[in-house]
Amino acid sequence: MPRTIIKTKAIVLRSRRMGETSRMATLFSEDVGKLKVTAKGARRVKSKFGSALDLMAEVHVVCYVRDTRDLQTLSECHLLHPPPSLGSDLERFSLANAALELIEGLTIEGEPNERLHACLRGVLHGLIEVEVDQVESLFWYYQLRVLDALGYSPELQQCVGCRRDLTDSWLWFSPAQGGSLCAACGRGVGMRIPRESLTFLTRLQSLRTYSKASLPPAPQRRGEIRTALNTFFDYHGSGRGSLRSLHFLESLRRDQSALKP
Repeated sequence: MPRTIIKTKAIVLRSRRMGETSRMATLFSEDVGKLKVTAKGARRVKSKFGSALDLMAEVHVVCYVRDTRDLQTLSECHLLHPPPSLGSDLERFSLANAALELIEGLTIEGEPNERLHACLRGVLHGLIEVEVDQVESLFWYYQLRVLDALGYSPELQQCVGCRRDLTDSWLWFSPAQGGSLCAACGRGVGMRIPRESLTFLTRLQSLRTYSKASLPPAPQRRGEIRTALNTFFDYHGSGRGSLRSLHFLESLRRDQSALKP
């Protein structure tokens, strides 16, 4: 049965034990999209793979692919960039994991998307570099770029119902309708959201590359933006956009809030 040899750059989305000595990994590659592979002998002390299959690592792989198999055979894997040094910062680490989960949940094997690969690579590097008050807005920017790369970009500048500019103080946001609705068109549809939050999202969406965008002024606005984006992903991803890492981070925030005097 014929097989294809693939050589490509990739990012490790998932890596876990398989049997006594091997590993199974999910990669998101630059040229062929998502790949599920087996790395035979990867857990041996003198394995040729070394630490190249660590989560979030950027690697160059050589892989034998058969169309009839769900798991492909990893022949070579060379480390290009180690996983980002996120240290003990739980917010950065959780958002980095959420970025991986998003790609794994919303893509299927064998469908290349160079823009998605670039988005993922960019957010993993960016989470190391940005200031603490920019971490979450960088992740929101990443979410918007992923939606755009997948063809699901939400309409944020005009009402999806009447196509008029959004000028009301309070508006509506509906994943089912594809974005924002004015007060007249949106009554009871989706979630009610202040224009301030949508204006911030519109500004992020318009950026060609991430730059320091000031966070919304109040914690309530941040919560609204999280909810709007997460429900949009959950709807358009048929539940696959729901991220365990974000649920963990939200529970951590609630615990920290409860401890405050």
